[in-house]
Amino acid sequence: MKIERSKTINTDTKLFRIEVFRGSLLDVKEVDALVVPANKQLTLGWGSHVAEAIAKRSGPAVEAEALRWAEQHLGARPGFGIGLGEASVSSGGLLGYRFLIHAAVLDKYDFNPLFLLRLRQRTSDETLRKAVRSSLARARELDIRSMAFSLMGTGIGGMPAAKCAAIMIDEISMSEIPERVVIATLGEKEAALVEAQMCLDRRRRKVN
Repeated sequence: MKIERSKTINTDTKLFRIEVFRGSLLDVKEVDALVVPANKQLTLGWGSHVAEAIAKRSGPAVEAEALRWAEQHLGARPGFGIGLGEASVSSGGLLGYRFLIHAAVLDKYDFNPLFLLRLRQRTSDETLRKAVRSSLARARELDIRSMAFSLMGTGIGGMPAAKCAAIMIDEISMSEIPERVVIATLGEKEAALVEAQMCLDRRRRKVN
């Protein structure tokens, strides 16, 4: 699949500013933080393709940093990770970002077979909502001015991309957010879904 990386579409409202980026999350530049769609155990080498790519490219210290931050700031028990929907933090390691925000959208021990994802999502709607809110809370706490998300939970999490886009735009639009928020999309179909949700949100807010 050919991915366009050169285009971004800027949409501004009174409440928020979002850029839609066509390409991999790891190709987003000039942001303070990336939001990693993580498992609740904070094991980078298992789960989303994004987390696996970060595990290969960020260096060995990042996973340990996220676990340690969770213990110190979220009261996580050593070795047990965090709750679904919570978010931990590490440095960007060798990737060069100031921070990685590890948002728990999966449980690696949820053995829902892949062929059953159409019947039951591994990433629930409420987990995604909480993960977006937790990620934005970390941004406020750490004075993060710019951050990038992917459509979290749409791969192994089994969430349809249209539903994911609707939930993420809804949560972002209702929150206090950084100066710049980027959503990375893999191709035109995902980008169009996010853009459509942004337009719907603008119209809904004008009516209300």
